[in-house]
Amino acid sequence: MPVTSKRIFISSTSIDLPEHRQKIIDACNQLHLIPDGMEHWPAADAKALKFCLDKVNQADVFVGIYAHRYGWIPPEESKSITELEYDRAVERGIPRYLFVMGKKHPILAEDVEKGSGAEALEAFKQRIGGERVWKTFDNVDQLHAHVLHALSANAKPDDGDHDDIRTDLTHLPAGAAHFLGREHELAALDAAWASAGKTALVELIAPGGAGKTALVKRWLENLKQDNWRDARRVFAWSFYSQGSGDERNASEDVFLAEVIQWFGVSVADSLNPADKGRALAEAIVARRCLLVLDGLEPLQHPPGPLAGELRAPGLKALLIHLATVGRPSLALLTSREALKDLDEWVNSPSGAARRIDLGNLSDRDGAALLHAEGANKAGSVPIAADDAELLHASRQVKGHALTLSLLGKYLRRAHGGDILRCSDVDFAKASQKSGGHAFRVIAAYEHWLAGNGGESAQELAALRLLGFFDRPATPENLAALRTAPAITGLTEALQDIDDIDWHIALSNLADSRLVEHDADTGRLDAHPLLREYFAATLSKHQPEAWQEGHRRLYQQLKDSVPYRPEGLAGLQPLYQAVVHGCRAGLYQQTLNEVYIDRILRGMDSDGFYSTRKLGAFGADLGAVACFFADPWLRLAPGLSIDDQAWLLNEAATRLRALGRLAEALEPMRAGAQMRVEQADWANAATSYGNLSELQLSLGHIALAVADAERSVNYADRSGHASYRMIFRTTLADARHQQGKWEASRRGFAEAETMQAERQPKYPLLYSLPGFRYDELLLAEAERAAAWGGAVEGEGSEGCAQVAQRAAQALPIAKRNNQLLSIALDQLTLARCALYADLLHGRLPGEDAQQHTEAAVAGLHQAGQQDVLPLGLLTRAWLRHSLNDLPGAQADLAEAQRIAERGGMKLYLADIALTRARLFEDKAELAKARALIDECGYGRRLPELEDAEAAGWAQ
Repeated sequence: MPVTSKRIFISSTSIDLPEHRQKIIDACNQLHLIPDGMEHWPAADAKALKFCLDKVNQADVFVGIYAHRYGWIPPEESKSITELEYDRAVERGIPRYLFVMGKKHPILAEDVEKGSGAEALEAFKQRIGGERVWKTFDNVDQLHAHVLHALSANAKPDDGDHDDIRTDLTHLPAGAAHFLGREHELAALDAAWASAGKTALVELIAPGGAGKTALVKRWLENLKQDNWRDARRVFAWSFYSQGSGDERNASEDVFLAEVIQWFGVSVADSLNPADKGRALAEAIVARRCLLVLDGLEPLQHPPGPLAGELRAPGLKALLIHLATVGRPSLALLTSREALKDLDEWVNSPSGAARRIDLGNLSDRDGAALLHAEGANKAGSVPIAADDAELLHASRQVKGHALTLSLLGKYLRRAHGGDILRCSDVDFAKASQKSGGHAFRVIAAYEHWLAGNGGESAQELAALRLLGFFDRPATPENLAALRTAPAITGLTEALQDIDDIDWHIALSNLADSRLVEHDADTGRLDAHPLLREYFAATLSKHQPEAWQEGHRRLYQQLKDSVPYRPEGLAGLQPLYQAVVHGCRAGLYQQTLNEVYIDRILRGMDSDGFYSTRKLGAFGADLGAVACFFADPWLRLAPGLSIDDQAWLLNEAATRLRALGRLAEALEPMRAGAQMRVEQADWANAATSYGNLSELQLSLGHIALAVADAERSVNYADRSGHASYRMIFRTTLADARHQQGKWEASRRGFAEAETMQAERQPKYPLLYSLPGFRYDELLLAEAERAAAWGGAVEGEGSEGCAQVAQRAAQALPIAKRNNQLLSIALDQLTLARCALYADLLHGRLPGEDAQQHTEAAVAGLHQAGQQDVLPLGLLTRAWLRHSLNDLPGAQADLAEAQRIAERGGMKLYLADIALTRARLFEDKAELAKARALIDECGYGRRLPELEDAEAAGWAQ
């Protein structure tokens, strides 16, 4: 909608900051502000100064970006044009937001001014250092986030009838009309919003059907009536729209894609979900936003050791960031289970997160709801809303909102509203595990409709169709189920009815609160508990109809899109087709036709489209889960042995990529054993090599060595030259972590000899094997740089030799566009430069800083959470050496979150040892000792002994 368009003057030098200027222009456009800068100004002459100062005179806000150049000095002036622009903004008294490039920002030598210009720039920076709004930035994305936050206060509506508010509530489920009471909870939500960021998250926790969504929608309606109470953005999403149920295989990928686009966040599709979540959080806190996330339980771990924890790394990163920033936005969450990831903030005195156990309705409110829904008589005598029979019925179902709503409508329709007929519903048999009292009312409805015939038979058939869906059903979905021939025992009553009769049946069901029918789109939806009820009864009592219905939906969905659709949204019907195909028992057909050929687009070097191009690890994992009878242990029947082993590996690699390492262990081990049973030695070598790497990450070093030895054995049996080389480096690396230095060195040397024989043009190990060898070769220099021990000579010769190796490997990785290998080679170069600088007693220089930033950025882009801590630990050391203690702590904290989430004990040991070394922390040193002893982490024993011998540790 139109807003008052404030004009933002952007001041900076031009040659060195074009990308930074564009980021500010993007931020202005995102906030509907008008950017004004030098992009179309006159050439640098006397007229240019007047032109620029006139532009400052017209501006509402001044934004200055300053790096390492002072800028052009106009004729007859003693100051640069950038400083003169700042002076004019000061004279006018307009708001000024100033951003200065930080020491950690990568720069080119030619962009650093020398001589008198450098002196003038330093003096200018001293002047602006006293400004109230003054921030540093270490990269262009950080600058973009700073500017968004700074300028968001200026994106205000004018005094007319226009507003800048954007809302999207279309992803919430329809209906949820049953609502009474909840005054206390509504007041709590009002207070959270009024806190302007002190309370950043509110959880509404209650069983299914207790009225969580109804409460949320009522509160949103109240906000809307108050013109959203200063909210600039309101976005709501229900994860029930992506599926629900006990399988808990819903994905966050679609949500992230949709919400990132809606908030205008620019990120690569291949970026890992956690980084997407953090980028989204920055956009949300840049202005006053309300984010509603309904029905989170499909993304949480089911009951067990991890019960309640989020399985979605992007969503987890988003919520944790919102909990910590303290800015005036709010996330409202609903779930059947408390989010364990937020316990730290729920129990904190800061009050950043509040958990509300919604509970059920009071007897009085429940009775009033029953009365409002039609239970308004006792026999034929009208009764009031507080009648004793109504109170008794409310108490009998424990105030469960959905049950009361359904019961009231059932009694009105079937028994003229007579509350005395409540005894027809056998609540004594209600089980919370199988849907509780709500299932008993639905069963009573089903029995009543079945006995009436005629229109009731049509209603019952339509109602039962919802058992095939875990999300709203489209008209095309429903047409596939209704089409002739009839599905035996299910759709006979729907065969000969016209559109009018069909819509009458749906209207009757909607009036009874059983379904929600969107007349505009034709979509049909119902409460998840109702869908779950009919899914359970159909699959148990009518298995043939159950499979036939899913077969039809499988066919309809896979025919509804181009053979290989583009993007994550384009793939959604195919992901749904996988669900229905597997429920139809068409496991092998679904695997080959849809998952492998159309979602992955094959398994060759140009295949795996969904993960390599879109980063859709979560969506893929949900699809793979459909082929399991018991994730992640037992596969469904009817799949070939080869495909079973392959699917086990698919599940494991996707779990690992999402940071769920402990879960990945079992399917990876099972897949490896199946490859051995098949005598498929090449794939057995790969599987055991992957298993060894996973065991290492989890801190099971002895098991990692044993699995790596198996991978070498099977690689030798395969006769595959590259496998024989690669898995020797896997074994050598495991022995390195074990502290078996000589055995490790011999293994790497043997592998490098094989590499030279196999590829004479590239005689040195490269990619991941090369990185692992370089880690071993740098071990002595790393220890000396960390603890001041002596190494041969100055100690930097080894760094120079390893740097030469990495410099030769980097072009190979770039030619092959291998994101992970590029990042690891940059990390090796960063370590070489850092260690050499420290060994020479100097501060880390530009090489160390630039390679480190490139490495961390590359590891983020590669999207593998199980590798990212390597870069963060090196950058923490670098930042500490440059006296950036908050930056070092931030990197260690991020690495800690990743390692704890995935159970990565070797990283946890490294983090504790690094904290102990950098901050002389005895408690962290004790943690490091315990983890190193527990894991048999011999690689770190010498460093641990150095630390324990240090004076501060005594």
